[in-house]
Amino acid sequence: MVATVVVLYGPKAAGKSHVAAILHAQHGLTHIDPDPLVLDLLARGDRPDPDLGWLPQVEDVVERALHTSPGISVEATGAWASDWQLASDLEDRGHRVLTVWVSAPLELTLRRLAERTAPTVPVTAAEARAIWTAVNDRASTHTFDLVLDTSDVGTEDLPRALAPLAAQLSPT
Repeated sequence: MVATVVVLYGPKAAGKSHVAAILHAQHGLTHIDPDPLVLDLLARGDRPDPDLGWLPQVEDVVERALHTSPGISVEATGAWASDWQLASDLEDRGHRVLTVWVSAPLELTLRRLAERTAPTVPVTAAEARAIWTAVNDRASTHTFDLVLDTSDVGTEDLPRALAPLAAQLSPT
């Protein structure tokens, strides 16, 4: 069976983790949130590669998860070239990769960031604005398997909004 990886692209606080929770509940996808990994690496004194960022570490976690799960979801902001390389590298390794663009307006993402209580990689409002702009600029040049604006979809409607992805998540 071919392993499936759903890469959830979008700015910080766009709703990627909520989408991942639905994918887990509906399709059993194991979720990888890079924030805890990056926080652990930073706590140990590690620094991102100047060109690849945390890509090698994230890819290692994805590959390990694929040994025990036929499908995973992984978050990637998309503001950096290495985020987009993640999907390409996984495809090059023979995995079926589906990409989902998860977005929300800037002011909503900033409000969500301010209200967060879960540990995430810290960013200032100015950094979040810059990331939001960068990821939206980069995303405009990509094609996605599903595009989802979480400002248009309530949490209770997310399962229905993800329905177009369901056929692609069926085992091959």
